[in-house]
Amino acid sequence: MSSHLAPHLLVKKYGGTSVGSIERIEALADRLVRETQNGPPPIIVVSAMSGETNRLIALAEKIDPDYRGPAYDMLIASGEQVAISLLSMALKKRNINAQPMLGHQVGIRTDSTFAKARIQTIDVEPLIKLIANGIIPVVAGFQGVDADDNITTLGRGGSDTTAVALAAALKAHLKPQGGDCDCEIFTDVPAVFTADPRLVQKARELKTISSEEMMEMAALGSKVLHIRCVEIGAKHDVKIHLRSTFEERTGTWIVPGTAEQGPHNMQLNIEEPVVSAVTHDANTAVFTLFPVPAGPQFLASLFQNLAAKGVVVDIITSSETAEGTRLSFSVTKEDIPLSKQVLKTALTANIKTELAEGRAKISVVGVGMRNHPGVAARFFSVLATQNVSVQLVTTSEIKISAVIDGNDLERAAKALHTEFELDA
Repeated sequence: MSSHLAPHLLVKKYGGTSVGSIERIEALADRLVRETQNGPPPIIVVSAMSGETNRLIALAEKIDPDYRGPAYDMLIASGEQVAISLLSMALKKRNINAQPMLGHQVGIRTDSTFAKARIQTIDVEPLIKLIANGIIPVVAGFQGVDADDNITTLGRGGSDTTAVALAAALKAHLKPQGGDCDCEIFTDVPAVFTADPRLVQKARELKTISSEEMMEMAALGSKVLHIRCVEIGAKHDVKIHLRSTFEERTGTWIVPGTAEQGPHNMQLNIEEPVVSAVTHDANTAVFTLFPVPAGPQFLASLFQNLAAKGVVVDIITSSETAEGTRLSFSVTKEDIPLSKQVLKTALTANIKTELAEGRAKISVVGVGMRNHPGVAARFFSVLATQNVSVQLVTTSEIKISAVIDGNDLERAAKALHTEFELDA
């Protein structure tokens, strides 16, 4: 480790709303000037300006709504290039030496699953050299390159993944010398809440939450953090501090493990509450296939093909009817085009396909559920009282999820939040 390299580094990630206009970029630059005077040297990761990625996707879909390949990723990765350039200019105007860097310049290598690539390796040496020379790297989130040097993108929320992956790689580099690296993720919300406060007005802020609970919340529809970034943080012992871009205060610490000590001696409760949060995904769709062949061979082939396309299948159920076996599975709205591609080639003509959109997934999450019987009974009793029909169900040690009609979502979320004593 260079003698000019601080023993403790900090990755700071700023989302699209943080750089959503020239005025916000200028305000962010002012904040970074203040924070770099007193804190450790930052590595800045930036998303595209708010709305820009959606605009680029819409352009691509006007040409071909189902195409996902090198040209698609090259297009939608361009938004981050604009954002890092503008922020670097704003910092240099304030006499901060900043260097914009694209994914390939950082050395972020991924697989070749376009639109949903996964990071394989990161070469931190380019970052280390800049930091050692007093230069702040401003890194484009959401992107990398594959083995053939094609630009790839990491999927929705990919800038979060970029930031935590960089923190993990820098932590590994610094650890032999006793150094460390944390990650701050700045967004338009001040903290993680017990529910989406836009849906449940009585939701409370959480000061600390375990990586395990946060992973479930992210997987179940919470848009605060992307699940892949939480997984990387848990695997590589990176502490994540979720904070507000627009308020200079503490937010929520996501700490590895289930009851480990967090930063500044913060601890999770020794006696965990039964349920920590109610979360939801309003962009759920359900495919139903019937009649499907009996036996595991068809299922194995179908879900292998979906996985090869990068489709994340959530809940799966099958049932026997007079017509034969009915198979249902849920995906996010984002994965509908890729799912259709697979089904078009994987199914024979006699298998009918139904797509139900406008669905939502409602879930309760909490490590305390492991040791408390009756959570499922309370969950389904609330839904029954609210006259909410359940279409698909899945459970684990720390969560219960049900797919319901999207029109019932707000009523169900508020009732569950009250039932499990989460109201502020």
